[in-house]
Amino acid sequence: MMSRYLFLMLMLVVISACSDEKHPVDGDHVWKDQTDMIDKSKDVEQLVNDAALQQRQQVERAIQ
Repeated sequence: MMSRYLFLMLMLVVISACSDEKHPVDGDHVWKDQTDMIDKSKDVEQLVNDAALQQRQQVERAIQ
């Protein structure tokens, strides 16, 4: 029982020692440029899909 308590305390100390409260992450990371580009490409994809849908709807209206 005592060894479990010591193990738990040791793990809590290790976890708290690993946290970096003095230097919080400001949102930038190593892959920020890549993730920003992916987000932009998703926006462009949505615009293209919307334009294709509008064009398809116009063609369908013209056919009817």
